[in-house]
Amino acid sequence: MKKPIVAKKQPMPEQDPAVRRGNFKEVPLGYTPEQAMAEAERCLLCPNPQCMNGCPVEVDIRGFLDLVRQGEFVAAARKIKETNALPAVCGRVCPQETQCEIKCVLAKKFDPLAIGRLERFVADWEREHDLVEIPPKKAPNGRKVAVVGSGPSGLTVAGDLVLLGYEVTIYEAFHKPGGVLMYGIPEFRLPKEIVQREVDYLVQLGVRIELNQVIGKTITVQELFSNTFA
Repeated sequence: MKKPIVAKKQPMPEQDPAVRRGNFKEVPLGYTPEQAMAEAERCLLCPNPQCMNGCPVEVDIRGFLDLVRQGEFVAAARKIKETNALPAVCGRVCPQETQCEIKCVLAKKFDPLAIGRLERFVADWEREHDLVEIPPKKAPNGRKVAVVGSGPSGLTVAGDLVLLGYEVTIYEAFHKPGGVLMYGIPEFRLPKEIVQREVDYLVQLGVRIELNQVIGKTITVQELFSNTFA
């Protein structure tokens, strides 16, 4: 017997407006474990999941949702991290509504699955329970890569390359890493602590970050190439 389809997403708990008008804390409070599992139960586990075709970093969405359904939150977070090193950030600010969620089969008649909210939930669960682990990395290949800028794209490519065995150094002009994530998105939308914890994870993976480095001023292009290819 087929289970009935739940038409509506699990609502996201938020700060009461009377409270949040007096602070700059994050407005959405995130799912509880029960809400996360209930939302994941809405997934149809499609044999050919179109949601995955809408994900720019090819997260195994069906795989991580199935793990959430089973209450395997840490395993779900690690499934996401197979292709996405920044799930706590992406779960908050990635435009899922125009990428993966818009392609969800449920969206043809009902609310699409709340993929972004579930990504945020499992990433937060793993971090808050101090269960973050470094995934297996390929053996060092002896090649160095310099990444200019520690915004979303710089952090993403650094996380991908270090897992592939490259020695990666990010050169950031400002005194804190994160780019637009740190300096452009307000605290109530993306807490700075979340950005810093994601950056710390990349450092644990082996990414080096050089701050206050303006290419062409504090370090020349020649020095950059010498440091990278020496």
